[in-house]
Amino acid sequence: MTLGWLVAAVLAVITDRLLVEHVLATWTAVALIGYTLTRAAALVLFERRQQAFEWSWLDAQSQLLRRHPFEVVALRVQVTVEESRSAVRTVDLTNPADVAWLLNQQADLGAGVSPQARIEFGYWGNDGAGRGSDSVRRRLTDLQIRPVDIPITWARIRFPQARYVAVVDDAGSGDRWPGRVAHWSLSGPVQLTTARAT
Repeated sequence: MTLGWLVAAVLAVITDRLLVEHVLATWTAVALIGYTLTRAAALVLFERRQQAFEWSWLDAQSQLLRRHPFEVVALRVQVTVEESRSAVRTVDLTNPADVAWLLNQQADLGAGVSPQARIEFGYWGNDGAGRGSDSVRRRLTDLQIRPVDIPITWARIRFPQARYVAVVDDAGSGDRWPGRVAHWSLSGPVQLTTARAT
C-alpha cells in the first residue's frame, strides 16, 4: 500500500511537469510524498513495537502454561506379556497400587517394560471450541511423581519447561490473512500429581 502511495506521488510530479499551471499538482505531489514517508516511518515503528509486544506476550503466556495443571486422561506403558507379545498397560494415577507399580518400574527399568510412557491429557480451548485433548511421550525417568495424601478424582500433569512459540501460519483463506500464530511446545520432564503409592 505504501508503494502505491509512492507511485501516486511520482505520477503527481510527472503531471506537475506536464501541466502549464502546475501549482495544484506540485502541492499534491508534496502532500503525497510527505504522507508516504510518514506512513513508512510509522510502519517501521509499529512493527518494532509489535515485535516487542509479541515477545513479552509469549513470555507471559509461557509462564501461565508452566503453572497450569491439566487433567490426565490416561497414562499408557508398553509391557511384555510373553517373549514375543506385548501389551499396553493403562496406569490409573488415582489408584495407589498403580502408582506403586509405576514407581517400581521407574526404579528398575527391566527388559519387560518400555522406557517410555504416553500421557494423554485434556484441556479447555480458549476459542470456545470446547474440550480438547493432546498427548506427549516421555521416558519413565522424566516423570516426576508428586503424590498427595488426600483421595483424588483426577490426576494432573504440569509442564515446568513448556513455552509458547510463534510460527508462520500460511493457511490464510477468505477474509483471514496469513500471519503468525502461537503454539505450545511441551518439552522437558513432566510433573504428575497422583495418589500416594501403597
